[in-house]
Amino acid sequence: MVRRCLPLLTLLAVLLASAVPAGAQTDPRPALRIGVQRNPPLFDPAYSVSNVSWRINHNLFDTLLVADPADGFRLGPGLATAWRRVDARTLELTLRPGVRFHDGALLTAADVAFTFGPERMSGEDAPLRAQTRPLLGGIERVEAVDAATVRVVTRRADPLIEQRLATFPAQIVSRAAWLAAPDFQAWARRPVGTGPYRLADSRDNDYVLLAAHDGYWGGRPTAATIRFEAAPEVAARLTGLETGRYGIVTDLPPDQLDRVAARPGLEVAGGPIANNRVLVFDQHHPVLKDPRVRRALSLAIDRRLLVDALWGGRVPIPRGNQFPAFGPLYIAEWPEPAYDPDRARALLREAGYRGQPIEYRINNNYYATEIATAEVLAEMWKAVGLNIVLLIKENWTQILEPAGRGIRNWSNAMIYPDPAGHAWRLYGPGSPVRRGAPEWANAEFDGLGRVLEASLDPGARRAAWARMLAIIEEDDPPATVLHQFAIFYGKRRDIGWRALPVELMELRPANLTFR
Repeated sequence: MVRRCLPLLTLLAVLLASAVPAGAQTDPRPALRIGVQRNPPLFDPAYSVSNVSWRINHNLFDTLLVADPADGFRLGPGLATAWRRVDARTLELTLRPGVRFHDGALLTAADVAFTFGPERMSGEDAPLRAQTRPLLGGIERVEAVDAATVRVVTRRADPLIEQRLATFPAQIVSRAAWLAAPDFQAWARRPVGTGPYRLADSRDNDYVLLAAHDGYWGGRPTAATIRFEAAPEVAARLTGLETGRYGIVTDLPPDQLDRVAARPGLEVAGGPIANNRVLVFDQHHPVLKDPRVRRALSLAIDRRLLVDALWGGRVPIPRGNQFPAFGPLYIAEWPEPAYDPDRARALLREAGYRGQPIEYRINNNYYATEIATAEVLAEMWKAVGLNIVLLIKENWTQILEPAGRGIRNWSNAMIYPDPAGHAWRLYGPGSPVRRGAPEWANAEFDGLGRVLEASLDPGARRAAWARMLAIIEEDDPPATVLHQFAIFYGKRRDIGWRALPVELMELRPANLTFR
């Protein structure tokens, strides 16, 4: 009887082997599957500013310098092992020897210079010019001194150039692979970097598959493959985690954390990140053009109630749109946003508000608790006499459509620990609120921002930021902060992985183990 079963078992083994991706049959390392709310369609590291891009691109690419989120964003070596200031405008860096791209080619200074150069980033017609201006527009040129040495020359003195080189748009790409691609879209769908994983496959609105880059300079990756699988509904991600389909799932709302923690073999990871959840106001709206109405919208919000009811008290309310990580530039005496409905009503009377409708456009839970938050806010605003019309949109294009636009959701990530890497990049010239159909501008804010990003005087920088904070919080607010944002994950206990206080997922060997 056993003999008669053998041919059938042999056939079954052949069929199973044929269903396994090439290379996985002999690789003893685990294949990790991560359930995410969505994935990006393109993967150039400077193209998209969003958490869905950062979590993947961080593992495809490296920066010259590294800011460690687990250590107060302290700078350390990355693709560069040493760096020094030659003068106020020039930084010289020594490249790490023996670094290889995903295609096996050696990293050289020519790749670094190309990454920041006119064909890709700095030229008038470069495909990434608009996206990189807020953080890297101050770079005049990057020179290859020799194969292992580069010089970064800024247009003027830049106190923050080291921090800029540790940010996501400064991730280094392969010059040869870029030039070999027929166009930008083709390149961005299969880019080549030096990170611990290479992009093996992707399907829009479905999955992104990364494969181990065993030549990675930082050590052999611990997973054979990592598959980011799109599961937009929270219930689908939770079910996938509980049934073993996923090893990690992202973006869990607070009301589901107890469910995960109570399940044997599972646990919760994550918490507050360096990102503030905000509401953006369109300054060109016929009602919101009056800053008193924008101030009233903020004063009508009971943030403590919002945080306790929807986040279980797990996220803090910041002192304005800033972070303690700003260090000497943190304005610690600035108060939390006030809740004062009586003052809100008074401001609306002063502004002559007569119940005109104001659109509040929301995405379908792109942010955790997005719809629930919007419903609570609408009731708070109704209580002071504001007529808010909630509109659920299908995508960001519809949300940003100028006609009728009033209020929208956003999150304000700190890219590096300084207000220049936060509020200035988010609301200054070239920022997302200025591109396309602009939502806000303020000339005084812009003038102070130029001091913030160029002065080498710490006192002048702090004074400039203090006034900029007053403008965006009180005098002419482009937005109002609700609370610090958080990302919560569910994961299997046998996966050793630590969530960092940022949007990205660190999947390098030191932060991902399997027990």
